[in-house]
Amino acid sequence: MKLVIERDTVADNRPVPDAGNPNRPNWENFPAVDVKLEEQWYRTRINLMRGQRVRVSSSGTITLDGRTQTGPEGLSGKRDPDAPMPDQNDGGLVAVIGQDPNAPMIFIGRSNEFVADRDGVLYFTVNHWETRDARGSFRVNVSADRNLSSVPVGPDSGNVGQVPSRGSEKTVTVPSTQQWTDTGIDLEPNMTLDIVAEGNIELSSRYRSTPDGNRDVIANTASFPLQGEGAGALVAKIRYRDGRESNVVLIGSRSTPKTEQGEYGRLFLGINDDFLRDNKGSYTVRIRW
Repeated sequence: MKLVIERDTVADNRPVPDAGNPNRPNWENFPAVDVKLEEQWYRTRINLMRGQRVRVSSSGTITLDGRTQTGPEGLSGKRDPDAPMPDQNDGGLVAVIGQDPNAPMIFIGRSNEFVADRDGVLYFTVNHWETRDARGSFRVNVSADRNLSSVPVGPDSGNVGQVPSRGSEKTVTVPSTQQWTDTGIDLEPNMTLDIVAEGNIELSSRYRSTPDGNRDVIANTASFPLQGEGAGALVAKIRYRDGRESNVVLIGSRSTPKTEQGEYGRLFLGINDDFLRDNKGSYTVRIRW
C-alpha cells in the first residue's frame, strides 16, 4: 500500500442547498490537477461530504517503469499485484476519500461518477506500485454536487445520503474480447437500473450474437459465466466491497435489475462466452439510475 497522507488542513467547503429548487443538482467545477505516479497519493483541495455526488474525468499519458505508456483507463487485462487496487487495470487512475486506511478505493479510469460514502478530502494516485522511472501525468477534472438535497433521503432510500438521484446516465462499451468490464458505477441498496444494450459481436467464423445471446450456442459448461443462456449474451455481476461477488445475471438487450438491501459494490458487465480470444466487436450499453 502506498503511503497516505498528512493531516487534513483543507478549509471547509461543505455544500449548501439551493433554496429555489432543493432537488436540483448544483455542480461545482474545481480547478484541474495533474496526478503523477509518486510515492504519496496526490492530495487535492476538495473536501467532500458523505452522500455528495462526484464526477471525475481524466486524460493524458503516463509512462510506467520507463517503457510502458498508459492512459487513465490503465492497461486492459494487465494487473499489478502490489498496486493499490490489484484487481483493476495496471496504471489506471484511482481515488480515495479521507485518511482512513480502510476507506474503499475507487477506480476512476477515464471517467467515473460516484457518491461519497464519507466526509473527507479527495486523493488520487496511479494504480501501479513501482514509481521509479515514471514519467508524465494525468490531467484530472473534478466536479461535485454541492446540493445534498438532490440525493434522495428517507426511510426508503437504503443507506441515507448515499443513493444517487434518478436521472444519472452512463454509456459503457463492452468489448467481446474481455470477460468483464468495469462500468465505474458504484451501487447502493435498493437502486433500480435501466440497462439498454445494442450491437453485434462475432463469436467465431460461424456464429454471431446480439446482447440477448445466440440460442443456437447454449452455454452448458461451468466455464461460461452464466449457464443455460445463449453464448455472447450480455451479463452482469456486482463486486462487493469485501471482495466477494454476486451471482451472474442475464441483462440481454434490456433489463431493469434492482439491488437488494445491504448490497454495496461495483457493477461489472460481461460477455457470456468461455473463449474470447477469437471474438470481435463490442456492445454499447446505456445505463440509467
